[in-house]
Amino acid sequence: MAYKLIITEHADDLLDNLIYHLLYRLKNEQAARHLLDGLENVYERLENNPLQFPLSKDAYLAGKGYHEAIVPQMKYVVIFSIKADVVNVVGIFHQLENYQRKV
Repeated sequence: MAYKLIITEHADDLLDNLIYHLLYRLKNEQAARHLLDGLENVYERLENNPLQFPLSKDAYLAGKGYHEAIVPQMKYVVIFSIKADVVNVVGIFHQLENYQRKV
């Protein structure tokens, strides 16, 4: 079953901020490229089978039905919900962030 992937405007803005931080503050183009490639991989997996990813480790987010996917080989997490055949990506965060309050 193929799922429709929707990236919310909020998640897109968060990603823009992460890329800006990597490129202009840390001056690390390779990390920015790696993050984008990793996200592409996660998005493909979400379209194919979002249920392969567990509910959020945070009890509040899990209670709301949010799942999380870790970007491979990086410390970023994608927070999303599943409704029928639609996957809504609501946030992309560094794992050290207190992202539970930002979703």
